[in-house]
Amino acid sequence: MTCPLRRASRRTDRLGVAFHALALGLLLNSAAPMVAVGQTAPAQRSTRVVRNISDAQGGGRYVLSDISALKVSSSSELFILDRSEAHVIVLDTLGRYKRTIGRRGSGPGELSGQALAMQLQDSLLLISDLSARRLVVFGLDGRHVRTVSAMQASNTGSSSGPVTAIPMRGGQIEVTTPGSVNFQADLFSRVLFRQAGRSDTIAVIPAGLFTFTVQQRNSSHPSFAATGFGDGGAWAVRSDTLLAHADGFSGRVRWITLSENGPRVAQTAMLPGPAAPLARADFDSVRVRLEASYKKRDPSTRLVLTDAPTQRSLATHALFDATGNLWIGGAPAGRTVRWTVFSPRAQLLYTVSLPASFRLNDVRNGRLYGKTVDEDGVPVIRILELIGP
Repeated sequence: MTCPLRRASRRTDRLGVAFHALALGLLLNSAAPMVAVGQTAPAQRSTRVVRNISDAQGGGRYVLSDISALKVSSSSELFILDRSEAHVIVLDTLGRYKRTIGRRGSGPGELSGQALAMQLQDSLLLISDLSARRLVVFGLDGRHVRTVSAMQASNTGSSSGPVTAIPMRGGQIEVTTPGSVNFQADLFSRVLFRQAGRSDTIAVIPAGLFTFTVQQRNSSHPSFAATGFGDGGAWAVRSDTLLAHADGFSGRVRWITLSENGPRVAQTAMLPGPAAPLARADFDSVRVRLEASYKKRDPSTRLVLTDAPTQRSLATHALFDATGNLWIGGAPAGRTVRWTVFSPRAQLLYTVSLPASFRLNDVRNGRLYGKTVDEDGVPVIRILELIGP
């Protein structure tokens, strides 16, 4: 099987993307991951549950149905972007309702059902609305500040244009995906820093998918599915000047400053590794599950694997906490996900193992905020507290 990282690099060459000299140094071509010479194994910390927040605390004033993002402000207000409801619910840390921001629609201050990404930047709330291809900006008090059509299709090798756009100093971060699925090409996302008359590719991140052929009695067609072994990398932004990227296969982490002069790698580190190799048996378990689903509709169905990643990703999610520490989560290993934490100076601080069912969204004052579901499948906001050395 061909590693998607190498295939994505070849695809990039075929597209003829003119990388800036600095961006060439940012590509995903690192050596095998390891703990640096002289670096001791990181300390391990644990957590305890502080509180679960669900609809029950709302007294009928809000519903948590499809949480796509969660951020916590410096005043400890929880901003919860609900894709299905097309609005942001603001709660306190006890789950008490405070206000609603935005509503469904296509006008100023309104959101579609595809508002997927949200950032807190200074005193502003930035929401990337995929369907409307625009950035909707609110004050934290809920007032609509502006709506920017900043997500127009552009010459990035993606006919779909950006799926996320974040204003940064001197330009904006854009994340694009292929405009249509081509099973002879690659499934990846591209992180760009776009300025007037210039575009720098920060990273090309392979999707955590495998492709296969669906063979049935009278037909066959290509398809793809998530492997559960994670995308080939993750990224996060802090304020309007810093982006971090972690390569899930090599383990290399880069802090990249952004300005009117373009991107610059400020420092690097390595995730503790190496990344675990994947065996045929790992994919057979996924194939059998998917095949069983297809067979319910057509018992003659057989799935033939055509391509897949070769490693379990070390980095599938990333975020900066309130103090500037960088948190990087890998692909699930059994029922847990290991998160590795670096200081603002790229020093490896500690690791934390969290339940795979818990999606970490934000960290502030030693508390971890994320989403999960209860035993009935109902969405829950869970607050954890760090304990240990």
